[in-house]
Amino acid sequence: MPASAPDISAETRAFRQLMGQFATGVAVISLVPPGGGVSAMTINSLVSISLDPMLVSWSLQNSASLYDAYAGAEAFAFSILADSQQALARRYAARGDSTLDPADFEPGPSGLPLVRGALAQIACRRFALHAAGDHTLILGAVTGMAMAAAGNARPLLFFGGRFGEMAP
Repeated sequence: MPASAPDISAETRAFRQLMGQFATGVAVISLVPPGGGVSAMTINSLVSISLDPMLVSWSLQNSASLYDAYAGAEAFAFSILADSQQALARRYAARGDSTLDPADFEPGPSGLPLVRGALAQIACRRFALHAAGDHTLILGAVTGMAMAAAGNARPLLFFGGRFGEMAP
């Protein structure tokens, strides 16, 4: 085991495996960091929290190399991925500041970077941060949203530690 790998107990591994039995959607969160450009990472913790006001949340690992950029961001966007975007999801799931492909993104109405071809896109402003063990729960107030035109697109899923597709 590499020296930088955390010491994970058998109980923690079992809990992680158990939670892996809960299928989730896959999204990319993106923002414009203080120095400009685009920062993006793949997540599967996006959750709808409230309709009034419209709030979503996601969780950020406290030891993430991009923690300061994401925890400090005043605005960010989510792009909910289609099953055809698995390679893109893998690229932005890499640890550290992933190599960004400008062709993956387009500027949204608010100027936030959005993934091209995503099933849905949500722009947010930071609403609240809450400490939650080894993660920080970040809530965003929805400031804009868009859905792709109805078609044959299906969501990219994450289950059992792997990406997958929804059966027809």
